[in-house]
Amino acid sequence: MNALQRTVLGSIFSAASFALLPTAHADDFPKNIIYVGAAYLNNHPSQPNLSGYNTPPNLNLAEGNATTLGLGYVRNLAGPWSFELALGYPPTVRTYAEGSGWRTLSGVGVTDVDVYSPTAFINFHIRGKEAKWDPFVGLGVNYTWFRNTKALPPLEHAQGPTDIHLSSDLTWAAHIGLIYRFNSRWSLVSTVAYSDVRSTLTSTSYTRDRSVITSQASTNIKFNPVVYTLAVGYSF
Repeated sequence: MNALQRTVLGSIFSAASFALLPTAHADDFPKNIIYVGAAYLNNHPSQPNLSGYNTPPNLNLAEGNATTLGLGYVRNLAGPWSFELALGYPPTVRTYAEGSGWRTLSGVGVTDVDVYSPTAFINFHIRGKEAKWDPFVGLGVNYTWFRNTKALPPLEHAQGPTDIHLSSDLTWAAHIGLIYRFNSRWSLVSTVAYSDVRSTLTSTSYTRDRSVITSQASTNIKFNPVVYTLAVGYSF
C-alpha cells in the first residue's frame, strides 16, 4: 500500500469514526441538579393582638428572621420546564414581645420554634435550560409546620409555665431565580421565594405546679416570608 492509498484510507476511517460518535443534543444535557448553600428567611409578619382568657390588652408579637442551610433538587422536564424541591435545615425562629401590655417584656424574646417548610415548584426557564445565564420563574405549593416550640425563661418568669402551639399550613408559593453555569456540571444558583404562610398561635400558661390554667391567648399570624437563597449547584 503506497502513501496515497494510506492517506485516502486513513481519511475514510477518520470520517467513519466521527460519524459513529454520539452527537451532542439537548437530550444529553444533565437532567438533575442538586444545590447546597445559604438561605435567609426574612419574615414580614402581621397579626391582631393576642386575646383570650385572662389576657391583658395590647399584647402582640414580632416574629424574627433566621439564616440556615439551603438545599434543593431540580429535575429537568421536557421543553423549558423543570420540577424543583426546595428544602433546608429547619431554622430556629425567635418571637419577641411587642405592645404596651407586655410592660417590661416589650422587645424581649419570648418563644423559639423550629420551622420546617419544604416547597415544590414547577419552573419555566425563560432562555432554556442549557443557557449559561438561565433565569427562571416558578409556582408551587408549600407545607409549613413547627416543632420544638418553647416558651423562653423571660416569658415563663412573668407568666408561669407556658405551652405554645402553632398550627401547620399548606399554601401556594412563587419564586424567581437565576442559574449561572460555569460548565456542564457546576453552577451558581440564586432564588428569591415567597409563600403565603399562615398559622394560629395558641399560648396556655399555668400555675407553677401546672395544676391550674392561669391564662390562654391566641392570634392568627400571617408570616409573609421571603426566602433568599445563594447556593452552588452540581448537575448530573
